[in-house]
Amino acid sequence: MNNIDEEIKKALSKADHKAPDQIGEESGLFEIIGLSFSGRQAWLTYTIYALGFATFITGVWMSTKFFASTDIKTSLAWLLGIIVCLFGLAIVKVISWQQMQKLEILREIKRLEMRIMLLSGQP
Repeated sequence: MNNIDEEIKKALSKADHKAPDQIGEESGLFEIIGLSFSGRQAWLTYTIYALGFATFITGVWMSTKFFASTDIKTSLAWLLGIIVCLFGLAIVKVISWQQMQKLEILREIKRLEMRIMLLSGQP
C-alpha cells in the first residue's frame, strides 16, 4: 500500500504539489464560471450562453414590436413570444447553474481526495 502511495506522489506534477496549499481555499462565483469554459464540456457552456444571448436579443426585439403594435391581437401574439423568451432564459439559467454546481462538486471531491492522500501519508 505504501508503494502505491509513493508512486502517486512521484506522479504528481509541480502544479499538483501546490494543491495542498490551496485545499482550504474556497472558490468564488467568477472562478467557477471561468472553469465552466474549460474542460471536456466547454462546448455545452458556450452553446448555453450563446442560446441565452440569442434568446435575450429576440426578447428585446419582440418587446419593441409589442410596444409598437396598435392591434390587440398582434400585441397578444408578441406578448406570447416575450413569455416564451422568458421561459427560454429561465431554462438556460437553470442549465448553466447546474453545470457550475457539477464543477463545484467535482472540485470538492478532488479536494477531499487530496486531504485523504495527505493524511494517509503522515504517520
